[in-house]
Amino acid sequence: MLRYITACYTTIMRLLKNVSPNLLFIGIVVFISTALWSYAFFTKEIKTYKNTVSVIGVATKDVVSDYAVWRISVSRKSLDRSENVRKLTEDEKVIQAFLKDKGFTKDEISSSKISVSTIYKQNPNGYGVTDEVSSYETKSTVYVRTNKVYKVDEGTNLLRRFCEENNIELADASPDYTYLNFESEKIPLLQKAIEDAQKRAHALVNATKGVSRTSIGKILSAEQGVFQVNGANDNSVSDYGNFDTYSIRKTIRATVSVEFAAN
Repeated sequence: MLRYITACYTTIMRLLKNVSPNLLFIGIVVFISTALWSYAFFTKEIKTYKNTVSVIGVATKDVVSDYAVWRISVSRKSLDRSENVRKLTEDEKVIQAFLKDKGFTKDEISSSKISVSTIYKQNPNGYGVTDEVSSYETKSTVYVRTNKVYKVDEGTNLLRRFCEENNIELADASPDYTYLNFESEKIPLLQKAIEDAQKRAHALVNATKGVSRTSIGKILSAEQGVFQVNGANDNSVSDYGNFDTYSIRKTIRATVSVEFAAN
C-alpha cells in the first residue's frame, strides 16, 4: 500500500513539473471555490426560490348602471330638402314632448344639428351611381342624458310604438348604460383578487399534504389582468377587456396573476 501511494505521489509531482506556477495557482483557487460553494449549498447557506406556486386570483362585483345616454335619431327622405327640414323639426318637437311626458326634464334633453345628405340613383347595371339625385336624407338626433336609467329602459319600447303611430321615421333609439363609479371600484377589486389568489395558492398546497411539506411564502410577482365589465350572467372575456353599455345590471370582473414562493 505504501509503495502504491509513493508511486502515485511521484507520478503527480512529475506532471506538476510541466505546469506553470500561474496555472497551478488558478487551479488551486478554482478547486477551493468549488469546494466552498458545494459545502454552502448542501448546508443551505445558499437559498433559491426555484419552487414557486403561480395562481390567478379573481374578484367580481355586481353593479347597477347609474347613468344613461339615449340617442334618438330620426330622419326624413324626399327630393324637397326644405320640406324635410320642416317635418324633421316638427318630429323633434313631438319627441321632446313625449320625453317630457315620461318624466325627463328640459335639462336632460338636447338636440343635434340637422344634417342633410344627397342620395344618387343607382346605375341600371347595378354598379355605382349616376349624377342624378334620387332624394335628400335629413337626419337629427335627440339626446337624453340622465341618471333615470329605468325610465330610459321603459321608454325605449314605448317610443318605438309612439313613432309608428305618429308617422315618424325612427332611425335609432339605442341607449347606452354606464356605471360612473367604475374607476373607484378598481383598487378594492384588485385587493380582493389578491386575497383570492392567496386562498387558491393555500388550497393547492393543502391538497399536497402527505406528499410534500411545501408552504406558501412571500409574493414574488403580481400582474394585473384586464377588467371585464359584462352584462349580468355574461361570462365572456376579451383580451382587451369588455365594457358593456347595453345592460343596466352589470358585473365587474378583476383578475391578477400572482407568483408565490414555495417554502
